[in-house]
Amino acid sequence: MFSTRHHRGPLRSVLVSLLAIGIMGGTVLVPRVASADSIDDKRRQAANIADQLDNLTEQMDALGEDYSQSLTDQADLAVEIDRAQADVAAAEAQLSQMRGTLYMSAVTQFMHGGRNSTLTNLFASSGGVQDSLQRSQLLSIAMNQGSLTTDSLDATATSLTKKKAVLEKKRKQAISVGVAVKKRQGAAEALAVRYQQLQSTVKGDLVDLLREERNRRESQALTDAQKAAAGFSSKYASIQRRYANLPKVSARSQSAIKAALSQLGVPYRYGMSSPGHAFDCSGLTTYAWGKAGVGLARNSRSQFNTLPKIPKELAQPGDLIFQGSPIHHVGIYLGNGTMVHAPQYGDVVKISAIRWNRVVGVARPG
Repeated sequence: MFSTRHHRGPLRSVLVSLLAIGIMGGTVLVPRVASADSIDDKRRQAANIADQLDNLTEQMDALGEDYSQSLTDQADLAVEIDRAQADVAAAEAQLSQMRGTLYMSAVTQFMHGGRNSTLTNLFASSGGVQDSLQRSQLLSIAMNQGSLTTDSLDATATSLTKKKAVLEKKRKQAISVGVAVKKRQGAAEALAVRYQQLQSTVKGDLVDLLREERNRRESQALTDAQKAAAGFSSKYASIQRRYANLPKVSARSQSAIKAALSQLGVPYRYGMSSPGHAFDCSGLTTYAWGKAGVGLARNSRSQFNTLPKIPKELAQPGDLIFQGSPIHHVGIYLGNGTMVHAPQYGDVVKISAIRWNRVVGVARPG
């Protein structure tokens, strides 16, 4: 006991002395705590970065759908060019056959008509009959011997010329669309680089604060979406009475939903509709409803333009939810204010809250 007290006494004296010196010297060492103002500033900075990232995402969505539209146009033109080439080939074959028939008719007339036949006289004519007139008379006589006429030959030749013009026009369109594809792809990729650069500036405390801000926004969006959906449900019957001849919910909608949910976690990529590999927004809806046996146009704008419209207050699971002006995003409604979609660059297929204030239309496949 004595030994313990003996050692504590000097140590306590030293500590008291150091504290006294510190107080007399005007300095007291205390842990540093970040000020409220500093934290608020960083939160405002995180919110500002989140706004910028959201804005870039909107721009990328729009360019992504432009790119998808260009790819669709390119594919459609390729089919049309193949068809036009087949038409030209068929017309050339027909014209060649008609010319062969003409030749054989002329030869037959010459061989069996005798020296005094009209064709014999034409072939033997001297300078008294011009060559051009001679060929014209030969053609007319030979053609009138059978079922062919000069009119049918001319019509076939004219048709061939028109078909060649159509083919050439489509080839020029294909070149133009090819340029548009590269331009839109380049613009989308440039925005993606800007997005990555902005994201790379987020360091230190901002990483956590940005994550918190995004989670806060998602949570608020879900609360708002579910509240709005509940309001729609409570007024469903009264709203439905205002609209006549709305298409019924397709029995295939659950198959489409199941197909879309099977792709959760698959990465987003422009212009893609490849299960297990990558999707853009309209690529996912095309795939999901295709698995349900319903064909859809390849991009969101065409899907909206070609499908029956539904008031958003009457949206049901399986309906397509469209956003943006011009339209550049689409997802599949799941109910209770949520949808499954391929949201944006750098993200994956997932379930998200619907921001009803951004919804520009609802359509019903099936």
